Amino acid sequence: MASSDTAAVGDPASSDAPIKVKLSPLEKTMIMTLWLRAREAASPNPVLGDMHAQKILDRVDTASLNPAMLPSDRRYDEYLNLRTKQLDEWCRGFLEAHADEPVTVLHLACGLDLRAMRLRPSCGENVRWIDLDRPEVANLRRRLIPDPFGVEGEGRGREWDYRLIGASVSDDGWTEEVPQDRPLLVIAEGLFVYLAPEEAAAILRRLVERAPSGGQLVMDAIGSILTRYQSLMPVYRGSDVRLRWGVDDGEEVAKAHPRLRLAETVMFRDLLPGVFGSRAPPCFGVLTPLFSLLPSWRTYSQLLRLEF
Repeated sequence: MASSDTAAVGDPASSDAPIKVKLSPLEKTMIMTLWLRAREAASPNPVLGDMHAQKILDRVDTASLNPAMLPSDRRYDEYLNLRTKQLDEWCRGFLEAHADEPVTVLHLACGLDLRAMRLRPSCGENVRWIDLDRPEVANLRRRLIPDPFGVEGEGRGREWDYRLIGASVSDDGWTEEVPQDRPLLVIAEGLFVYLAPEEAAAILRRLVERAPSGGQLVMDAIGSILTRYQSLMPVYRGSDVRLRWGVDDGEEVAKAHPRLRLAETVMFRDLLPGVFGSRAPPCFGVLTPLFSLLPSWRTYSQLLRLEF
């Protein structure tokens, strides 16, 4: 029997009044993510085109948010949505490769991401999809986001085991929801950058050991240049949010467990090429072109796919 924090996505709130967001500064970053996805979807040539984002954003009271968390520069749109698109593509590859067998998809720190809806058409039978985030976030998600199984009739008639769990990623109890008899896909977007390296490694060890039949991890990482000079980043100015794990080489992540193997790396300097970081998000404001000349800028952001 499911606990009060483990269930299918709850019914959307019946009221049309904007919902006030009462979350920690770190948790509020998910509103920035949703806002950037909605703005990008409305652009003439969207990269991701998440058409659900604006509908959900319309139900959020954004008046109490720090304006700096909603950056006006549209280079953030391209950066964020390219990141999400690449991770989605890796997820589709995993799901298609295992279309004829049971698998588990574990989306850590899911926030208000609509990945379950986007990837539902790629899910074969016997997929258990788990979205996990802190209880406060999970409760807000239940109020804002409908059950992915019911969205416009997608995938009706096919087995769909969806669960939303309200728990910290560092807790132990929720891992019991992850079956041990099937491959596991772990998605971590916008998570590990905010955790201490040892905390992130402990989570990875626990998950790898939970899946003896193997699986994959897809994640984003930021370089040490961002953790070292975060105080110069306008988007975090006046916030208590801290970037904690800077990864300059994906092999650092693989060291968390002997079974982890780095399979693929995508650098944002290749996705968003440009002289003096001209296409990169202006992480350091007007100083970004100068920072782009440093050797450490090469790994300012990257996407990793690991196998285990």
